Amino acid sequence: MMAAFRFPPAPPSPPSPSSDNDDPDTSRLFMSSLPPGRRERRLALATVLVSAVIFAALAPFAAMPLAPGWAFIPVYQSAIVVNDMVTAGLLLGQYAILREKPLLVLAGGYLFTAFMAGTHMLTFPGLFARTGLLGAGEQTTAWLYLFWHGGFPLSVAAYALLRATSRGHPAPSPAPQRRAAIPVGLCIAAAIGATVALALLATAGHDLLPRIMSGNRMTATMTKAITVVWGLNLVALMLMWRQRRRHSVLDLWVMTVLVAWLFDIALSSMLNHGRFDLGFYAGRAYGLVASGVVLFAMLFENGRLHAQTVRALAGARFQHLLVVQKSAQLNDANERLEQRVAARTAQLSASNRDLRREVEERVRAERALQASREELREIAAISASAREAEQRRIARELHDELAQSLAALKNDLEWLIDRVPQDDASLARKIAAMHALARGAVAATRRIASDLRPLMLDDLGFAAAMQWLVEDFRHRHGIDCSLHVEPPELQLDEPYATAVFRIAQEALANVARHAAASHADVELVCGSEAIALTIRDDGAGFDPAVPRKSASFGLVGLRERAYLVGGTLRIATTLGEGTTVEVEIPRVPAPVALAHGGHGVSRG
Repeated sequence: MMAAFRFPPAPPSPPSPSSDNDDPDTSRLFMSSLPPGRRERRLALATVLVSAVIFAALAPFAAMPLAPGWAFIPVYQSAIVVNDMVTAGLLLGQYAILREKPLLVLAGGYLFTAFMAGTHMLTFPGLFARTGLLGAGEQTTAWLYLFWHGGFPLSVAAYALLRATSRGHPAPSPAPQRRAAIPVGLCIAAAIGATVALALLATAGHDLLPRIMSGNRMTATMTKAITVVWGLNLVALMLMWRQRRRHSVLDLWVMTVLVAWLFDIALSSMLNHGRFDLGFYAGRAYGLVASGVVLFAMLFENGRLHAQTVRALAGARFQHLLVVQKSAQLNDANERLEQRVAARTAQLSASNRDLRREVEERVRAERALQASREELREIAAISASAREAEQRRIARELHDELAQSLAALKNDLEWLIDRVPQDDASLARKIAAMHALARGAVAATRRIASDLRPLMLDDLGFAAAMQWLVEDFRHRHGIDCSLHVEPPELQLDEPYATAVFRIAQEALANVARHAAASHADVELVCGSEAIALTIRDDGAGFDPAVPRKSASFGLVGLRERAYLVGGTLRIATTLGEGTTVEVEIPRVPAPVALAHGGHGVSRG
């Protein structure tokens, strides 16, 4: 039977601090919750099979009469009383720790069995008196045997039902240890009360019970009654077997006890004819074995727990020693560390003062630099405004004075051509050449004036100026270009009109100079809060990782123009996939926040 219990391996010496012996999981500490292993199941099955074989060998000879052995009765039943009392005490001890009600019920069953076995021995006829002690009659011992062997399976059935119920609900938190004495005391009192009540029924109420014995022989009524008792044991075994997938080691050996009781009752009360035959002795031998099965199992369990406790104490002592040693080392290291920390703190304080001075100087420098940048941007804004005004004035003078004068000169040359004599061909050619030069000068003057400041931006409005810009880009560079303005008749006030026009003009100039594109799109959407300008091309794009050329300021100029009206600029480009320039200008001027999306960097 010792092979049925798994003892944890002994820890190495000295014990490892990470030993599993300190596992608080109760399923590894008590056989009432420890799942049975293969060895336990095999040993229990072997015990049942051996018992069955012995039973099959003895059953045909159960009615064989043997000599009365009066000393056998007190020895056998005293052993049962001791075994069952010790088993009940161990189960009550586990209940005091685990507070599982099924254990309390099973302990009550073992207490009842022990008390009934003792009472049965005292009332056995011819052992201590002719009809037994305690005022027993001829039927008292037989009825006590029935009560005895019928009460235990009832307690086992209650144990099985409570186990099934408790597994379906979480276990409550354990009560204080001092309160365990109350249910234990009630359990003992209940077992004693049931024993006294049944003993009184079988003695004082002897004449009220049916007659089941005739001398040492059993009557037909006894056969029916013992069949009911045997059935109770079988029902209890079936209830235990029903939960076989969740058995514990204790459940396994309780079922083994019930099997032994079935053989005990069959041999000593069903297959035999009365007292002192082979079945009488063999059945009681089964009963004695059954009373020791759970006891031996729990004794082995206590030995295992004791071994675990010893190992846990040794591990605790070893860990305490390690803690003491480590504490001394940590204290020494702590003193050295405090000294080093103090020295390092002094160094860091000095460094901190130096860094604070450097930070303050850097903050002052950054503030001065920021102020300088703001001043430069203000200067740039003033310069841009002045440059726009000057370009507007020059463009107006070129258009109104020089272009008009050249146009008048061209008209005079046309008049003169009509009046040249027919026979003076050289003069006619000279005047025609002068006329062509005058016509080219007029066109160049108008083109220069438009580049400086398209007069239609002032005369015809923003939408017409944007349409002229796209048409001029298409004719001048031969690149297909589309324009989408929302709303179509959009008119912008200054400085938005000039800023948006110049950004579009410079972006298209960049497309013509660098993109090698075949198509460009200009999209302008004016909302209630912002103006959104987008210029896309399908050109070569550029690599954002390549630094800007020192003399290239195309995209830098775009950013500055957007900044001057509080706008944001976003440039997205990929080699071989073209470039997209997105500008968003709030209708109410706000500080600019320059953003580059995707591969947004400047390009010259």
